[in-house]
Amino acid sequence: MIKTLKSFFATKLSYQVRELYIATSMVSLAAAMVAIFEPIYLYKIGFSLEKILLFYLAVYVAYLFSIPLGAKFARRFGYEKAILLGTPFLALYYISLFLIPEHSLFIPAAIVLFILQKTFYWPGYHADFARFGRQAERGREVSNIIIISNLVNIIGPFVGGLLITFFGFKVLFICATAIILTSNIALLATPEKFKPVPFSYKGAFKRLFAPENRRNFFGYIGFGDEFLDMVIWPIFIFTLIANFLSIGSLVALSTLATTVILLFVGKMVDGDKEERRGVLRIGSIFKTCVWLVRVMVRGPLGVFLSDSMSRTSKNIVVVPMMAMTYDHASETSIMKTVIFFEQALIIGKLLAIGASLAIIAFAPEEYAFQGLFALGALMALLYSLIKFEPIKAVSHE
Repeated sequence: MIKTLKSFFATKLSYQVRELYIATSMVSLAAAMVAIFEPIYLYKIGFSLEKILLFYLAVYVAYLFSIPLGAKFARRFGYEKAILLGTPFLALYYISLFLIPEHSLFIPAAIVLFILQKTFYWPGYHADFARFGRQAERGREVSNIIIISNLVNIIGPFVGGLLITFFGFKVLFICATAIILTSNIALLATPEKFKPVPFSYKGAFKRLFAPENRRNFFGYIGFGDEFLDMVIWPIFIFTLIANFLSIGSLVALSTLATTVILLFVGKMVDGDKEERRGVLRIGSIFKTCVWLVRVMVRGPLGVFLSDSMSRTSKNIVVVPMMAMTYDHASETSIMKTVIFFEQALIIGKLLAIGASLAIIAFAPEEYAFQGLFALGALMALLYSLIKFEPIKAVSHE
């Protein structure tokens, strides 16, 4: 029995991955307390849906061009140092969000801080995981870290809802900031051994648009679906359920309902590598169907069921996808693969934002959300294009 249970978990974690697990779980807790309420907060302080989309459009346009600079920093000074530098910017970003009602100058400040957080944090995070993870347990490592994130995501939205209900957004942002800053302690436990390596800024864009990488490029564009999940879906929930505690509780319950499935997905992904694409295709189709079901959601039960199904389908997509991506990185070039993945993902989110703005502008107001959900369904289908092959490096970089 114990042996069977152990088979669902990665049991040979390097100390670097253990440190990453601890640091990530703390950042995830802070983010979970805020994330579901972040677009709702902007909506509540007077941002229209169009202005919220333009806010994130500014973030992702700049991030597309800044992330290779984050890669250069990580390759020069170390992956963990990049993570350490990125996390305080997230804390400052939350502080700036809270201060937006005080002065409009905090809007560009928040945008810049969010860009800086992403620029340093994500190249370091993905590269650290790819470098120190074990290929034989890659699926379980990915599923286990998502399980840890999910566990704190069960607590986070509920705690966030409580804090907003009884103390307001100020206390929520203060608590999240404190947790984020504390998360860096785990990464400081052991010194990182690192050999500086150059990274080509132009080479990042050459790989992004290289013909041999086209299939994976379009597959990663499917992450536009994630943007809609992060921004449009919470605002839609708020139009149905205006109680912050109820929203946090529903999201926490749906996260709990889907966490156990991750154990089985992680174990499946560590089987035949060719089966990973099969799992990914199933998740892609499932995610598409979930978006179409959301068109009919009208109350709390519908929110709970569709959110649970969405999280389940996302897990079925993300575990094999990230296992493949980290394997590709370790087989070729870690940072080149990581930046290709992130830049393609960013373009997917930019396309989702642009299409969302068009839908809001031209669709009848009462059908706007249904149009946005249909967009999510189309983007989720793209995940199935991702193929198990290394991202090609372009010659003469």
